[in-house]
Amino acid sequence: MAEVMTIGEPMVNLIADSDQTYMEARNLPTQMAGCEFNVAIGANRQGHSVSYVTTLGEDWQGDMIVDYMNTIDIDTGNIRRTTKASTGSQLKVVLPDGDPKVIYFRAGSAASRTTPDIVDDVDFDGVKVLHVTGVFAALAPNTYETESRLIDEARAHGALVTFDPNPRPTLWHSEEEMIYATNKLAAKSDVFMPGLSEGQLFSGRQDPRDIADFYLDMGVKKVIIKLGDAGSALFERNEAGERVETVVPSFVVDVVDTVGAGDGFASGAITALLEGLDAEHLLERANAVGAIQVTSVSDSEGLPTRAELERFIAETPRKEVSL
Repeated sequence: MAEVMTIGEPMVNLIADSDQTYMEARNLPTQMAGCEFNVAIGANRQGHSVSYVTTLGEDWQGDMIVDYMNTIDIDTGNIRRTTKASTGSQLKVVLPDGDPKVIYFRAGSAASRTTPDIVDDVDFDGVKVLHVTGVFAALAPNTYETESRLIDEARAHGALVTFDPNPRPTLWHSEEEMIYATNKLAAKSDVFMPGLSEGQLFSGRQDPRDIADFYLDMGVKKVIIKLGDAGSALFERNEAGERVETVVPSFVVDVVDTVGAGDGFASGAITALLEGLDAEHLLERANAVGAIQVTSVSDSEGLPTRAELERFIAETPRKEVSL
């Protein structure tokens, strides 16, 4: 039984500290990767139970991922294994500006072959939040259908659906297809969490308030827009149908590695939703987790425990933000 469920492609992350090719790298630290996996780890470190839905290969990468999940008590009961495809992996080359180069080895991966019938065996007992992204949906038509069906079943079981579009244009045939497919999933979600530029792309609107209205009019309950490193804004409607907004600044940190910041943000937002925090404290927590993550060379290693998070919020200066 888990409070949070997610579906995605967990990967083994090989870290190189210089601009070297995969074959030249001889001794690489190994970590975990995958945007949904990062969110799962973040929610887990904040003290919430998590279940992961995916397909992994019967290979050392798949074994490493399952072992890691079992070690930190992420439920693996909804994971399939296959001998017909390999588990995905990635090589991250750390660059001085904090924006790393990532090389993927995931084409035709086991996760990309996940089919909708996996949902038949999913245990929704105790699940309060289903978190999905646009990445897994983009891998193949079958993964899009799988994610869509999982959303429908989760909602039927009373779960809240959070959706981070996390666009990957190269995985779609066209930008138009990506926008249409993403907005179909957004319309099924309760909480939509785009970055500002993503919201502009998918809604065709520029102002954060107009973007929020676009999705609130679809029936989304909360629209949370990440405003880069400055902070974030949450939009919802009150009982009178009026738009209500909350804007909260982020924190002053030294950026080392930008990957995983949005995933950290999502884990903070999800755990805040589970704990019933108000909009201001939800954004404060989400901003804090995202800020902490960028201070670490990894996709998820910097994600904080509850004690680390509370100390960071209490001690770290804030930026200024406005819409």
